[in-house]
Amino acid sequence: MRGNSIPHVLGMGLLLLTIACLLPTPTESYAIGQSKFGRIEKFPYQVMLIGKQLWRKRILCGGTLLDRRWVLTAGHCTMGVTHFDVYLGTKSVEDTEQLGGLVLRSNKFIVHERFNPETAANDIALVKLPRDIAFTARIQPAALPTRFRHDQFAGLSVVASGWGAMVEMTNSDSMQYTELKVISNAECAQEYDVVTSGVICAKGLKDETVCTGDSGGPLVLKDTQMVVGITSFGPADGCETNIPGGFTRVTHYLDWIESKIGGQRHHQHHPYGSDNLI
Repeated sequence: MRGNSIPHVLGMGLLLLTIACLLPTPTESYAIGQSKFGRIEKFPYQVMLIGKQLWRKRILCGGTLLDRRWVLTAGHCTMGVTHFDVYLGTKSVEDTEQLGGLVLRSNKFIVHERFNPETAANDIALVKLPRDIAFTARIQPAALPTRFRHDQFAGLSVVASGWGAMVEMTNSDSMQYTELKVISNAECAQEYDVVTSGVICAKGLKDETVCTGDSGGPLVLKDTQMVVGITSFGPADGCETNIPGGFTRVTHYLDWIESKIGGQRHHQHHPYGSDNLI
């Protein structure tokens, strides 16, 4: 799995997970390691964002549906973007109509006021949909953690999903997912010098990881639809490693999210059972 927009390699060996998305072109391989292809019914909160940049390139990012009007994503996914084509309820661009998915165009998004692309600090943004959407079996919001749940999640299993690829994606590339384990920020800080209280890190048992194209996508607690992370950064020397991925820690930004979308949220969630994910 990976992320989009122009890759930004930082001095500390950190890569914001965004890539140019030129559709259609051949795809050869993916960087999610031991990933599996996912059915959108198991990830109804997963959103695909194809952003149009000022210099006429398109970028691929993921997002998490929060309610009928708002999508959570990474701040760096908005860099240079004039508008997004937002795909909901589909596992690929090609299958959107067949699966009863939805495509909306949005030019309204809010980036954290203190987002810093050089350090990936405050790497969070919200995309506002042009109208309220109807929920279906394939389009459902994720749950935010409660503001009283500020535990670190270290040692817990989580699931990352997205369309990240090592090369440009095609219309038929399907969503993938993988299971990771949250590590402590102290352990993660041994790999990156940008780890703060606003970051949560997770790594795979083998070579599983997020990578270019997965930016902005959800990290949820396994067997739930509770989003605890937003895919943000990974190792600059390649994603086929066992180096942890960095995610924006959602619990750290609950007040910020609430201040932007407030009472406009519609709480309507479908519970997940143990067979819903891995």
